[in-house]
Parts: sequence; structure tokens; C-alpha cells
Amino acid sequence: MATIAAKSPAIRSRTAADSRRSYRGPLTLAGIILMLGLAIPATWLRLDRSARSSANTATSAVAVPARSPTLAPWAEHFEVISLKRELVRAGYSVEVDGNLDPVTKSALADYLQLDSAHPLSPSLASALDGTVITGLRNPGAWNSHYGLGRATKFVERPLTGPGGQLDANGNLRAP
Repeated sequence: MATIAAKSPAIRSRTAADSRRSYRGPLTLAGIILMLGLAIPATWLRLDRSARSSANTATSAVAVPARSPTLAPWAEHFEVISLKRELVRAGYSVEVDGNLDPVTKSALADYLQLDSAHPLSPSLASALDGTVITGLRNPGAWNSHYGLGRATKFVERPLTGPGGQLDANGNLRAP
């Protein structure tokens, strides 16, 4: 003879509630990590939009002041990626990766327009220490000189490195 045991509805509902509770901890942690990851690009976009609305047409070269970095290295990596994506959306031809190389510094120098109401973040200011911010916002001219798809000449100097067109800070070197 076979015996069949049935679960009561109270036992079934208790096990379903326990399984829902077991997912709450990891889901809450994933939500917190997602929100922190989106906070950096959202802050950058908000600052950039407000800078665009209050930007004046006069351009001047401004040297970036040196500041100490405050973000963790992994956060700086994500900040560089969001900066590069912003540059690509603005029309600059740069490779979107986590490296802040001299070519990217040069693109940022052309793109950024600084004023007292919209300063740089401390980590970006320390990374751009020594870079001259021109704020020209001319991606076409910049791409023709330094972009990924530029037409190169046979005798052109390399962009970076010893004897390159750009120094380590992304500034144009004299020939």
C-alpha cells in the first residue's frame, strides 16, 4: 500500500515566503551597486547640461589646477569611460576604454569649458593636471588632427610617445 502525504496550505505559503526572502538580500545589494554605478555618469551629464545652458561664446585657455584624487581606482575607470562616451556623443573620435591617455586628454581639453560655476571633479582635475583646457569645442578640426579615422601622411610624426605630436598631458608639442 502506498501512503500519500499532502501539504497543508499553511506549509505551502510559508515555504513560498521563505524563498522570496532569500532573494531580497542579493537583489537589494545589486540595486545599491547599480545606483552607485549610475550616479557618476548621471552627475557628469547633469553638470555638462548645465554648463551648456550657461556657456558663453568666449574661449580662453585655462590651466587645470592640481588636486588630490578622491575616487577609488575602479570608480575613476568608470568615470573615464563615461567621459569618453560623452566625447563620442559630442562628435569626437576616441576609443572608449578606461584609459586616460594623451589623446583623450587632448580631446577633453578641446571639449571642456570651465567656469567657476561648473568646476571639474577632484579626480578629473588631478588627472588633467598640466593640460591646457582650450574649450574650443570643434570636434571636426580635432578629429582631422588627432581622431581615430584621420587621414595620416607618410611622414607624419606619431601622436604620442617620444617625439610625438602630443605630450603626456595632451598638449601640442612644438615640432
